[in-house]
Amino acid sequence: MAAQRVRRRRRRNNGNIIVVIVLLLIIALISFLGATIWQNLSEKEEEPTQQSSLSEVESPAEEEPSSQSEAPSEVEEPAEEPADPENPDSPYEDLADVVVPKGDWVKSEYFDDAMFVGDSITYGIQVYNTMTNATVIAHTGINPQTILNKAVIQQDGETLTILQAMGQHDPGKIYIMLGANGVAFLEEEDMMGFYGEFIDSVQQQHPDALVYVQSILPVTAEKSEDERYSNDRIDQYNISLMNLCKEKGVYYLNVAEAFKDENGNLPTEASPKDGMHFGSTYYMKWFDYLKCHAITPDDASSEN
Repeated sequence: MAAQRVRRRRRRNNGNIIVVIVLLLIIALISFLGATIWQNLSEKEEEPTQQSSLSEVESPAEEEPSSQSEAPSEVEEPAEEPADPENPDSPYEDLADVVVPKGDWVKSEYFDDAMFVGDSITYGIQVYNTMTNATVIAHTGINPQTILNKAVIQQDGETLTILQAMGQHDPGKIYIMLGANGVAFLEEEDMMGFYGEFIDSVQQQHPDALVYVQSILPVTAEKSEDERYSNDRIDQYNISLMNLCKEKGVYYLNVAEAFKDENGNLPTEASPKDGMHFGSTYYMKWFDYLKCHAITPDDASSEN
């Protein structure tokens, strides 16, 4: 009897051991499956974050406005000067006297009495807080034709034309940039006619001001594929603009050379959205260019 009880006890113990082993195996299996499922879920949750990061790299956010600095950033100089009097076939022949050459760096105070006039590109001066001591009179979409009579500037409860708004100020220097909105649909002769009429009006209104006409800026290679906006077309219009400046006795600033890459295009990274407008980095390039292409009182005296 005692032997039978011992055998029964051993069988129960063995059974308990087997049950424990089976339970441990089940627990281990459940833990393994749980860990696998959690890992898969975690990976799925991480995917949107990874895609979002990639999207930020491919489509950079709009650049934040930056404050103006006295120190010049690097201004890329063209392989050739815009005027080449030694080359009889140069389209810039006899235009060297109107194209402002590179000179000594002027301080920001030079622009205390400056007025910038133009379209959305000029309006960006205020958006990016680039030249806070200058006056900006500009409107998005304006072109050499509409600037003559379209009322777009809100001032003291009135809507004024750009020329009327300019009459409220007494600038010592006037920087004009037009054409980006007209080059696609205005014929060259027509644009120069409208542009010339505007310059005449500015000179009559501000006879003592130093007037600068700035080149139409280049677009990206992709934008240039549209022949209406091609950089070849823009370059041709700029040559006519130089001749217009010579005719009107005003200065021409070849700002386009500060924006062009080695292929004569606006770099894609400068304007990834529309191929024309750019952010604060290129506004600083623009004003660095203006600071080393300026007519000073000494220059004016030597010309007289």
